[in-house]
Amino acid sequence: MEAAVARSHRWPAAAAALLAVGFIAGMLWSGREPESRWLVKSEAAGVLAVAPERISRVEVTADGRRLTFVRGAGGWSAGGRPVPPPLAAHLESSLKFMRVSAPVRVLGREDYRGTALAEYGLDPPRYTVSLFEGDRLALEAGFGVPNPQKVLQYMRLRGRDEVHLMSRFVGHEWERVVDAAAR
Repeated sequence: MEAAVARSHRWPAAAAALLAVGFIAGMLWSGREPESRWLVKSEAAGVLAVAPERISRVEVTADGRRLTFVRGAGGWSAGGRPVPPPLAAHLESSLKFMRVSAPVRVLGREDYRGTALAEYGLDPPRYTVSLFEGDRLALEAGFGVPNPQKVLQYMRLRGRDEVHLMSRFVGHEWERVVDAAAR
């Protein structure tokens, strides 16, 4: 009798193991993992239309000076000299943020009518970031002041009338680039 009871307890475990092997075999056969309904896919919804790794030159104008960074086979350089790893990391993070961070709000010309762009810190901008893909200007963004709550920052794209409200961390990372380059 004990042998029959022991065999009846083994059957569910064997069936579960067989199902697991079948599931793994199915994944191997299909070549991909099954998609979960709970999985949120991330999509690049930021203001930069090209992939960050395609940006070959970055120009940052801040505090009356222009900083130029060039991406080469060995990484980022400035003035023909490699940039320190922390500065290179800030450059990469800044580019990624521009690619994936969508504006929290976009103010059309009618939304800010009667308010001077200087009140947003955009006339002139506190600093400007120009991103190049080869010789082509991919994006130029002027950053203004943070909003009163200090969680968003005003930004304006070259050739556009809108004022974007971006998460503050986007502009803050560009400020870290400027600070790291000054050291």
